[in-house]
Amino acid sequence: MKGENLLSALGGIDDELIADAGRRLGCLRASSSPETEEVSMDTKKAKRFSKTTLIAAVIAAAMAITALATYYATTVHRTDGLAGTWGGNQRVYFEDARTYVTFESSAPRHEYLFKANWLPSPPSWGEAGEFTDYLADEGHGALLPYEINSYNRTDLQGIRYCFDGEAEVVRQDMWNGFERTELVIDYTGTHHSYTKAGYVLLFQPEDNYLVFIGGTSPIEMLEQIAENLEIQVGPVIDTLYDSGSDIAMLDIGRG
Repeated sequence: MKGENLLSALGGIDDELIADAGRRLGCLRASSSPETEEVSMDTKKAKRFSKTTLIAAVIAAAMAITALATYYATTVHRTDGLAGTWGGNQRVYFEDARTYVTFESSAPRHEYLFKANWLPSPPSWGEAGEFTDYLADEGHGALLPYEINSYNRTDLQGIRYCFDGEAEVVRQDMWNGFERTELVIDYTGTHHSYTKAGYVLLFQPEDNYLVFIGGTSPIEMLEQIAENLEIQVGPVIDTLYDSGSDIAMLDIGRG
């Protein structure tokens, strides 16, 4: 909606409702003379506050509150190809990259494992029902039902994780102590054998680790895998190493 149309629509709102919203958001306080239409500004520089200005103040305050409430350490970026360094000295360019994700945290490095208590099909890599750091049903052809992986601080810090194809962010919220980001990627026109895949990224900023669930299964099925994972976090590891990389791929794959 254009700005002038928004203000026009808001113009029909009762004055007292706007004023009440302003008082609740701290934009103004009620006048000491209720018989008048005047309001007293906290700055005491003005005795009268126009309705349009008040609407703008209420909207700005509401947007500021919303922005504070929706900050995530997991950030999804758009791109058209992406260049970087791999392994310390190898320059690489991912021409099909259309999305990359970064994870912000300064927490210590932990070692941890996960256990999948529900899977849609038996894994071809790893053992179901046991704590592990990798599990997958690699399927065949254009089907790769699921892949579950784990990443710690060394894996995440300073690295841009790329996806080929166009991404739709279908959900980003806080869930069970994790920042949960869900993506559906359209791989049409890329070198991948599958045309679409879903991803559930569970990032824990306090312990600085990521649990990755991806696959060609429906996103609802990947969500069910995530909801039935059990995480085992180990002690802090003081020794860190520099991978020498600032870019990596996060697409599902075989081998």
